[in-house]
This record gives sequence, structure tokens and C-alpha cells, in this order.
Amino acid sequence: MSRSHVVMEARHALPPTQVVVERTPGAEALGARLIAISACSGCHGTDLTGGPLRVFGTQVYTPNLTRLGALSDADIDRALRAGLRPDGTSELVMPAHAYRAFTDDEIAAIITRLRALPRQGVEPPKPRPGLLLRAALVVGALQAEPEKVSAARPPLDAGAPTAAGRHLAAIACGRCHGTDLGGIRDVGPDMTVRGYYSRAKFHALIQKGDAIGEGNMALMTQTAQANFSHFSDAEVDAIYDYLDTRDRILVARAALAKRR
Repeated sequence: MSRSHVVMEARHALPPTQVVVERTPGAEALGARLIAISACSGCHGTDLTGGPLRVFGTQVYTPNLTRLGALSDADIDRALRAGLRPDGTSELVMPAHAYRAFTDDEIAAIITRLRALPRQGVEPPKPRPGLLLRAALVVGALQAEPEKVSAARPPLDAGAPTAAGRHLAAIACGRCHGTDLGGIRDVGPDMTVRGYYSRAKFHALIQKGDAIGEGNMALMTQTAQANFSHFSDAEVDAIYDYLDTRDRILVARAALAKRR
């Protein structure tokens, strides 16, 4: 049996879930916003019916999120935050390592919204991993999602006054900038704002896609216009306040380390 097959077929313990779904209009509205700002449409399409992705030379299809009737609420929660299928095997490209920051209530709201979507489209074909994808699993260039979840580090805790902004940054930015917001090589840089973005420029970045600096600026612009534009001004301010405070703490820590 190949190493890649072992990774793909490994069974992981299913974590308990405390999600209680209450299908109310308020929950559905919150779920719709969370789906928007967390950029689910980037992989599942604007109508959330799924679509093709190229992963290390293999074309895989993301699930049709309007056809989740066979999955329990717990199944959906585990896919979102643990990267696990109902049988305990790993999801292939689901960014659960970033979405693990969602709260129980937020996951419940997302499920409420997904359950309310009208069924459309078709069931996607099952992936047939190619040689390059299998090789990536063997050498670690592509990790099983449960491994990413276990290794994920949360963003720096900058205190209660900036907790809301920290949470929003974690669920919206962790996919491209790392769960600790420290950056991912060739994808997204460390989320430093001091010296790069004033508050006004940060608003333009998040709500219009006016990006500067390094990393995949085209992806940032596209994501901002399609997804982050759903943030309110107050939410953008909260994220900026957190990132600015985070910068100050990291600079102070670096200066202290130099003096030692």
C-alpha cells in the first residue's frame, strides 16, 4: 500500500461537537454573512454548488453546499473545523485549520444558512488523485487537514479590547496569511499594518481591494471585492485596531529580545 494511500485513508477520531442549530431568520442572516466574509465562494462558487480546483495537477471538485441533506449537523461541523469526513478520513482541501476559529454559534449559523439554500446543481464526482498529488502527500508538500488543524497556532492575543478584531481576522484571513497571521510564503505576507497601511488605506484594502506590498495582490483584490466588502466599517476598524496593537506588541518583543 502506498504512503499516499495510507495518508488519504487514515481514520481519525471524530471530535465531539457542541453545536446546536436553531433555524431562525437571525441565525440564517448571520450564517450568510459568515459564508461571505470567509470566502466560501472562492472554492465552492458564487452559487455554492461546487466546482473544479487544480491541486498539484489533479482536478478535484469541491462539494455542492446546496446538497448536504445526507450529512448531519455534526458532520458539517467536523468538516468545517476539523477537516474530517463522516468516516474519519481527511478532507482533501477544506481549510479547516483556518475555520477552527469559528465559534459554536457561528458554525450553527452557517449550517442554518446552508440548510436554507435551495437544492440546485449536481453532486460532484469523487476525486481521483494523480501522481503529483500523491507525491505531494508523501513529501509533506500537501498535508492531511487534521495535521494542519493540530499544528495551527492562533493569532497573538492582544487583550480583551481587541478580541473582536482578532477573531474576525482569524476567520477571514487565516487561509492566506496563516492561522497566526504571520504569513504564508508565496501566498500572503505577515499581516503587519504599521508602515504600510493607515486606517484609511486599510479600509480601501478590505472594502475595495486597493492592495499594496508583497504577496498575491490580485488574489487579495479579488477576495476583498467579492467577500471582504461585506464587512461593516466598524468591523474593519476592529480588525485594524487589533493588527495595529499586534504590531506594537511584536515590535516591543523584538526590541526586548535584542537587549538580552
